[in-house]
Amino acid sequence: MHPSGDNSTGVRVPVLVQQLSYELTRFSHLFAHHHGLHATDVDALAHLHQAALRGEQMTPSRLAASIELSAPATTALLRRLAASGHVERTPHPDDGRRQVLTLTDTARQVAGSFFGPLAQALRASLRDLDDAEVAVVERWLASATEQARELADRT
Repeated sequence: MHPSGDNSTGVRVPVLVQQLSYELTRFSHLFAHHHGLHATDVDALAHLHQAALRGEQMTPSRLAASIELSAPATTALLRRLAASGHVERTPHPDDGRRQVLTLTDTARQVAGSFFGPLAQALRASLRDLDDAEVAVVERWLASATEQARELADRT
């Protein structure tokens, strides 16, 4: 039973999501520490990775907006990431005055070796669920992510 006496279905979900979020953030900070990166650098790399998964081009201004950094702070961040060999800047195919940001092969390999075991552990956590249950988890995570995004956008 919940401390407030509420034992309704789903009441623990926000607490469990918060705990998972904390552990994922801690894991991300360990990655940053092991590789001499700032937490913001790792956030930027994650946004670049997600954009690539969606097939979207990431520009410095889009990155700045997505991680809520000023233009000067984003410039400093991109200089660090380029100097460390994690990010490449190439001319935008439609507008040579703009740049497209991409993760380097090195960044993908380093991140894959560190975050790969986490992905395996998360997949392993689903091993006792059947396909229909996994589909429910996927649907809920997508919906919860969208709800959190919309709330953040309104705040």
